[in-house]
Amino acid sequence: MSTSTPSPSEAEFRRFHQRNSPRVYGYVRRHCDEAECDDVLAEVFVVAWRRWGELPADPIPWLLATARKTLANHWRSRDRRTRLATELAGIRDLSSDDPASVAVERAELLAALAALDQPDREILLLVGWDGLDSAGAAKVLGITPVAARARLSRARHRLASRTETPSGGSRPHSSLLIEGS
Repeated sequence: MSTSTPSPSEAEFRRFHQRNSPRVYGYVRRHCDEAECDDVLAEVFVVAWRRWGELPADPIPWLLATARKTLANHWRSRDRRTRLATELAGIRDLSSDDPASVAVERAELLAALAALDQPDREILLLVGWDGLDSAGAAKVLGITPVAARARLSRARHRLASRTETPSGGSRPHSSLLIEGS
């Protein structure tokens, strides 16, 4: 059985918004671009609408705390979009390479990865494939972040030694697993 929070009337919420939005907007504007302010402000007041029955008598601290959390979510989303755009740009760069050489390099990288022991493969895939940083991989593996960084460094070194070109450098596309966090 769920408890529902009573919703305000439209007029009541309008008054609430008119009374409090200038202060919340000022806070949000100090922390993000003007173009993003309206979206963040709208999200804050959507949360206020949904949690109407939980609002304290003085709602400003609650609204500002909600704005702070909303901004953090906004920044994380923006960072994910930026990382994705960077990755997509890298994929476009890969597509300009000779498809046959990319296929050969990919096959060599997969063979080198398969030749590693399971712990090395696991940490490399957690970071390179699943997109975790070493701290996230540590949580998955149940080890300390320091141990994860050390394991990741050793695994990258072993993979790099298996993917070196005759001239001594790593293959261009092997950097997807060898470099990073």
